[in-house]
Amino acid sequence: MIKATAIVTVIVFAALPALAQEAGWVGISIEDQKDNGAVVRMVEPNSPAEKAGLRQGDVIQQYNKQDVSGVQQLTRLVRETPVGRTVEVKIRRDNRDQTLRVTTEKTPNNPGRIRAQLPDPGLLRDRITRSIPRVQVYTTFTKSGIQVEQMSDQLRDYFGVSGNYGVLVANVEKNSAAEKGGVKAGDVITSVDGKSIRTPADFNREMRGSAATLKIFRDKQERELKVE
Repeated sequence: MIKATAIVTVIVFAALPALAQEAGWVGISIEDQKDNGAVVRMVEPNSPAEKAGLRQGDVIQQYNKQDVSGVQQLTRLVRETPVGRTVEVKIRRDNRDQTLRVTTEKTPNNPGRIRAQLPDPGLLRDRITRSIPRVQVYTTFTKSGIQVEQMSDQLRDYFGVSGNYGVLVANVEKNSAAEKGGVKAGDVITSVDGKSIRTPADFNREMRGSAATLKIFRDKQERELKVE
């Protein structure tokens, strides 16, 4: 996997309330690790996670009695938990296992975030980093200057992407090879040099250098971009 030149927080679109029932909020940022489980990188103040005793550095091993393999699975599990549900969260802290009980809450209101009325794709690109905060994932910039995040089924439908393919471009570094090649935040990348992409890990693996041919979806139309 490519070494990170920067690490930033990216929102996972866990659920869009216009398309699904309201999901619970726990208020954590998480990151994949080498082994199974997800590492807590940030706990929001006054969040359900903080109230339950979760701390930065905890490794979440089970959520609601289901083993956690990584960020993507934990995101799905939290997304499927209704507001007000109390679940057991098994963690490892200082080489010791603990079980905490977390009660999900409503996502805090924030008028600057995407609401039930979806904007058009151009506006969505402008607001891509201010989406609904549920579970967050740390991802990295590749050498080309692209930062991506995991897609939800709702977002695939919205952007017109079929199957389980594609990652969402969350940010493009200024003056990078990607920006010069025409890549924009809000694009959905479905393949790199002809190889299908399903997850940010796939994308990082295939983007070994700064040059590549990308197949993307933009405004529900497929196009090809060359990053050099």
